[in-house]
Amino acid sequence: MIKGKEIPELGELVVGRIATVKNYGAYVELDDYPKVEALIHVSEVSLKWVRNIRDYLKEGQKNIFKVIRVDPDSMQVDISLRRVSKREREEKLLELKKKQKVSAILKKVSEKLNDQSIVNSLLEHAEGSPVKLYSFFEEIAEGRPVKEVFPFLDESTSSVLEGEVVDEIKPKESIVKEELVMRCEDKYGAEAIRRAVRMSEEMAGQGEFVEIKTKGAPYYIVSVKASSLDRASQLMEAVYQKCREVLSEYGGLVERKKP
Repeated sequence: MIKGKEIPELGELVVGRIATVKNYGAYVELDDYPKVEALIHVSEVSLKWVRNIRDYLKEGQKNIFKVIRVDPDSMQVDISLRRVSKREREEKLLELKKKQKVSAILKKVSEKLNDQSIVNSLLEHAEGSPVKLYSFFEEIAEGRPVKEVFPFLDESTSSVLEGEVVDEIKPKESIVKEELVMRCEDKYGAEAIRRAVRMSEEMAGQGEFVEIKTKGAPYYIVSVKASSLDRASQLMEAVYQKCREVLSEYGGLVERKKP
């Protein structure tokens, strides 16, 4: 469904299946590059000395490799396992999950509409990048109107796409918690605190969540959920300021501390 270039670039991370294991290395079939012959030399298997390559590589095994040599004329590349860092592996796995979700969404949409051209249009809008297309889909999953993301789609197509995106992609969530100490000696102090809590919880936007629970007066735990850590932190700051604003009207004080 998603097509790309025919040969990987130097330094690119690729996914492949071990096809044949030899004493000197192994030949690998690359998922995204079926026409390429990839070889991993025994010296590129591990940071440790490899006595028996078959202790590390088995036919049929899948892994993530780094491209260390490219010969476009012969369509051959050399790849490495030992040069793939833990962070690179995790990032590549996340990229693969995103590509799989995009492929699943595009497949369902094209089948429901009986129109393959919609796939090409969406990918073209994302400059041919499934990962960039995923970021557009994330915006839809988080509540942004489809027509704002893809203005060229008609209402029917937008509706089908939105349904598949919402089914496949769950909005990102970040949760921040803090402890507030709220004191108010005014005769209406208890009502002031209840008002501060109510107004703070009403500050949550679409897809967000603010909850303030008592830990035993005057201690309160504030839980904030939002689509990103930055937004959750911003919302937490707004909650703190709102509580200060309300309680100050009654001569009360609010102290902030981590739980």
